[in-house]
Amino acid sequence: MDLEEVAGRAFDWVGSVAVAADGGLGWLEDGARFDDLYAGTAGVLLGCAEATAAGIGTGQIPAGARDRLRYLAGQGGAAMADDGVFTGWAGVAVALRAWSRAAGDEAAAEAAAQVTAQIAGRVLAAADGPAGCTDIISGDAGILLALIADGSATAARAAHALADRLVAAAEPGPDGPHWRMTADWPYIMPGFSHGTAGTAYALAAAGQALDRADLLDAARRGAGTLLAIGQHDDGWAVPVAVPPRPTGLAVMYGWCHGAAGTARLFVLLDEIDPQPRWRRAIDACIQALRDSRLPLRLYPGYWDNLARCCGTAGVGQLLLDRYQATGDPALLDWAGTLAADVAGRAVITPQGITWSNTEHTATPPELPPQPGFMQGAAGIAGWLARLHALRSWAGEPASVPRPGPAWF
Repeated sequence: MDLEEVAGRAFDWVGSVAVAADGGLGWLEDGARFDDLYAGTAGVLLGCAEATAAGIGTGQIPAGARDRLRYLAGQGGAAMADDGVFTGWAGVAVALRAWSRAAGDEAAAEAAAQVTAQIAGRVLAAADGPAGCTDIISGDAGILLALIADGSATAARAAHALADRLVAAAEPGPDGPHWRMTADWPYIMPGFSHGTAGTAYALAAAGQALDRADLLDAARRGAGTLLAIGQHDDGWAVPVAVPPRPTGLAVMYGWCHGAAGTARLFVLLDEIDPQPRWRRAIDACIQALRDSRLPLRLYPGYWDNLARCCGTAGVGQLLLDRYQATGDPALLDWAGTLAADVAGRAVITPQGITWSNTEHTATPPELPPQPGFMQGAAGIAGWLARLHALRSWAGEPASVPRPGPAWF
């Protein structure tokens, strides 16, 4: 079965588990319906956007997901838990905007602008308030990225306010500034999803979009912190937590806490301000991923996740980005090796293909399949669709469209 068929059948399964929701379709995780980018409707629509950009159809799924998100945009306020990218309203805007780019859907673009305007209004109304959560997942850094993607004057004013708040929230340390997820969080997580790498990425992106050298300087200093703390005997990677937690892995390699996410900061800085140290850091991240021996399962709990957040697909997505940037065929071949492993671990059902992540401490260890973007079939299938497109594209690798943002 080739990747095009695997991706298509995965969306067949995603469609088969959809449930009716006000305005359109929704999806369940552990029996609860979510509309967010991480596990719910927005993430399903983002996966559909990736597949559509790669030339793979997804049936009626995107219409149902888009209509649901447009309905929510009309409700406003408490219809989502918060304004976060992966947990709330900002992710709705991200998904609608990605679908608009992939499918030429002007109604989706209008709904994305409506959602962003609502977020911007709430940010400006609370601009003088204390900093809350700072991170990419649900905090100011992720919301900042959604605001600068909008381009409106109101969104820009809100972005300036959030950026100022993030700079003020930096915590000085012996190696440079860190960002703690919340002021009372017991430890620092330097990686992309909850800490310094992701927040510095957002500040770098905002510095470029808003023409603010001070934000770029803050991002560079945050990157310098990561360079100072990221060297380990078992390969270059930032620690999961500072100080180390008493249980759990000290080093991870995925998008959320490891080299596959941290690399994105160095890539962006190298695009904005090319320097040898950023290039060396990118190469070190790629080497760390090689040294991890992915996709081998060296022991229980090692590379048991296949998805975009903390698993194989998130690493594969970075490899495709670097292939498109460099044209290095070895990166495409490596992504193909990862894809073959993921396809070989697929769960075949009468409704289509899905995947089950593994938790070695659970009984049974195979977790229930999920339809969402960051831990489920929509995100895995979107990555496989993009890999298929890059393998079959007749033009230059860089010409293959990517409808979603570059930060995942």
